[in-house]
Amino acid sequence: MSEDDIATVVREHCVRILKVDPGRVTGDALLREDLEADSLDLAELHVALEDRWGPLPRETLADVRTVGDVIAKARLLLSGSV
Repeated sequence: MSEDDIATVVREHCVRILKVDPGRVTGDALLREDLEADSLDLAELHVALEDRWGPLPRETLADVRTVGDVIAKARLLLSGSV
């Protein structure tokens, strides 16, 4: 899966789960502050990514702050670097 494909999947899930305009879901958008995500939203995002890519470690989204952080974490996990 290409880096662009990973970014597209993450952005699409963010738009759907957070119910925000796609234009707001940029790499530097802060999940909590800009997109108003709460802990339940992040848990739902984690489940959605697991549905797409298989089991992910529980702590996968524990330290992410931006959409770009989620994309970078997904890239690492999918490449097997973590």
